[in-house]
Parts: sequence; C-alpha cells; structure tokens
Amino acid sequence: MDNPVIDELQRAGVSYQLINHPPVYTAQEADQYVKGYQFARTKNLFLRAGQAFYLVVIDEQKRLDLRALRKQLHSSRLQFARADQLQEQLGIAAGAVSPLNLVNNSKHDVRVVMDRTIIEQEHRIGCHPNTNRQTVMLAIPDLLALIKRWGNELIVLDL
Repeated sequence: MDNPVIDELQRAGVSYQLINHPPVYTAQEADQYVKGYQFARTKNLFLRAGQAFYLVVIDEQKRLDLRALRKQLHSSRLQFARADQLQEQLGIAAGAVSPLNLVNNSKHDVRVVMDRTIIEQEHRIGCHPNTNRQTVMLAIPDLLALIKRWGNELIVLDL
C-alpha cells in the first residue's frame, strides 16, 4: 500500500522506525503495541476556532485546558473540528490524527501547537502515518523540520 507519509520520510532522508499493529483509536490503546520503545507518547487533537484550524500535540497524560489555550493563541472559542473538516484539512478520519497528517494539508493552513515539554524533554516521538494501523517513531528535530518543510506554522507553548 502506498503511503504518502512514508514516501515523504524517505524523500527527506528521515531515519524512522515503523511498527505495524491492529487499528487503535486512543493513545492508551496504542501503548499496548509499543511497550518497550522509548519515545514521547502524545495525544493529537484537531481543533478549530472559526475558520482557523489547529493540530495540538500534547503529552498523553496531560489534560488540555481549552480556555487557557484559547487565551494563549488569542483566538476565538476553540472546539473540536468536525469529521468532514478533519478529512478536508488532513485527509484522514478520526483515530489517526497525527502531525504526520500535515503532508496532506496542501493549503499549509493548519497551525501546529506543540507542548514545550515534548520538545525539551523527549528525543523521539511516535505518530500515526495516515493510518491507525501503524506507528512511526522518529526524532523530534526531524518532525519539526518536516513541519517547516511542509509550510505549516509551529507554535510551541506550555500546555
């Protein structure tokens, strides 16, 4: 099966490890298939404020305060994007949201909000590559370089 994320990782010369597993829909479900691997375990939330879209990457153990995030972003009310918006903006269905989906965001208008602790305290991160049947582990600096390469804005905040 052709996967644009894997193709892009190879084109960019990014070193990664790919783990195949049954479909997972939450970070907790995914954890059972990646035991023993060291990487940042995150939850990825696709939010919107009016016509602005945000992909929020936060430690899976943290709870996101939407009101506090709205203030930090100086945005209008934040809410979860609808399934059709997720498909239109990132080309995927719920359960596979990941920063690697940005490869599908041809308008480069989805802003990435990443928790500062992930960048400062972790070396690698696990992300779904457009499918919830696989996890890609890659270095966080490589992920940040890909986000820049794809033309999406990166906002680093204390969440």
